Amino acid sequence: MASAAIFSSLRRRRSPSLEAFLAPVDLSDVALVQTLVSVTAEIASSFSDKFFSFQKRNSRSLVRKVEIFLVLLEYLRDSGSALPWTAVICLKELYLLLYRSKILLDYCAQSSKLWLLLQNHPISGHFHDLNKEISTLLDVFPMEDVELGEDVREQIELLQRQARRAKLLSMKEMRRGGALLMEFLMTLQSAQKLLQNALQLLLPLRLHLLPTKQPQGF
Repeated sequence: MASAAIFSSLRRRRSPSLEAFLAPVDLSDVALVQTLVSVTAEIASSFSDKFFSFQKRNSRSLVRKVEIFLVLLEYLRDSGSALPWTAVICLKELYLLLYRSKILLDYCAQSSKLWLLLQNHPISGHFHDLNKEISTLLDVFPMEDVELGEDVREQIELLQRQARRAKLLSMKEMRRGGALLMEFLMTLQSAQKLLQNALQLLLPLRLHLLPTKQPQGF
């Protein structure tokens, strides 16, 4: 399901740019970090104060992860320390995860409430997949081989623990989504019955108001 979040977002929108599918291969370590800082800062500024009608918990959790990654990347940029090749590989993978996060957050922010309600379970699955991949990325990131400040290291370690125990697909949220959907369908059914009753009342009145056709004389 690695690309499911990307393709699901194309249902009614323009195609994402090529950056969403391909990690940069010809950038130096410095350029890679700077690019990641720009992408991460854009996501943080675009969605930190965004109102999400649905998927609030998942969206806020993902935005918070992006903000912590921004702290890490800004530190790497400002320190100018050389990165081991294992860290570079992780950062290239992070590049793809950031673009997928941006697409998913944009999808949740701009889609209608009804559409998000109907797609609640698969969208939750996309958040769940991203969380698992971020957790895996943090597990393999060579923390001991990268020079980090104590504050930055603590934030990354905290994010690592949170990602491991995150349960974004809780049964409570799934039941709530199902209850909201049932409530909407019942409301729609009631409205349909009211419309049918109104039409039944209006039909005799319409027939009564029709002009009577006079017989023609010979």
